[in-house]
Amino acid sequence: MSDKNSVAVVGAGAVGGYFASQAWVAGNSLNICERTAFDQLVVESGGQTIEVDAPVYTDPADVGVHDWVFVATKTHDTAAAAPWLASLCGPDTVILVIQNGVEHVERMTPFAGPASILPAIARYGGEAIAPGHIRHYTYGNLFVPDDPSGQRLVELFRGSNVEVTPTARFSAEAWGKLVTNVAANAIPALTQQRFPVLRIPAVADLARGLMRECVAVAGAEGIVLSDSLPASEVERMAGLPDHVGSSMLYDRLAGRTLEYDALNGAVVRGGERHGVPTPLNQAMVALLSAISAAAGK
Repeated sequence: MSDKNSVAVVGAGAVGGYFASQAWVAGNSLNICERTAFDQLVVESGGQTIEVDAPVYTDPADVGVHDWVFVATKTHDTAAAAPWLASLCGPDTVILVIQNGVEHVERMTPFAGPASILPAIARYGGEAIAPGHIRHYTYGNLFVPDDPSGQRLVELFRGSNVEVTPTARFSAEAWGKLVTNVAANAIPALTQQRFPVLRIPAVADLARGLMRECVAVAGAEGIVLSDSLPASEVERMAGLPDHVGSSMLYDRLAGRTLEYDALNGAVVRGGERHGVPTPLNQAMVALLSAISAAAGK
């Protein structure tokens, strides 16, 4: 394998743009695939500004097969990435799916063609303050399955600020993050407030309740998570800097459709499969779906 990989990112928003910029910092070539062009990918991180030297394409016909394709679109935009994937993917391509939820492989399989799929869980805090302009606040790690593609990803990011952790417990990592996200995304989006909202006792109680339902559904799926996780995660998020929010909050503030189905919706679906009650997450799905539908008009 060459020391230098060709990387394409589909969806260079807050998450995709950050990890793509770090792949470029590590010495890989980068192409950016977007619906709407912007001049340059710029990432503010750790007191530094990274100005990425990579072209921005808006037509799938203008790109060819790459070693790696980072798909970091919102989950509900996955199908819209299909034309890009058809151009970017060959039999040796690895699609790194950096998305929320626990259904990465199922979601991507219809569009992967001959490429292999590597699901990833991102621990990341940041936001896109303008197209192509990202402000990274905290974290920047990826968890992936411990397989040959996962090990290759470690090498791809070597020399960057991204820590890649291949793990045999990937499903546990995915469900563990989902526990966080059912509250960390839903509550800020509904209240239109950043994480200090979780310092309000009644709101913290609601967050822990949403998370406990997710822990119960994960257990029914065969994923054992600590009963202390809801309390510790709410405490951690409430202690984050006042300016830190979540992706669903940023989407609501921008008037975009919301990613509730891959988060709270996944908990509800799992609860229905296993007969586990999920009334709080059902309420979140109802409210967020109404907000999202209005944004989509």
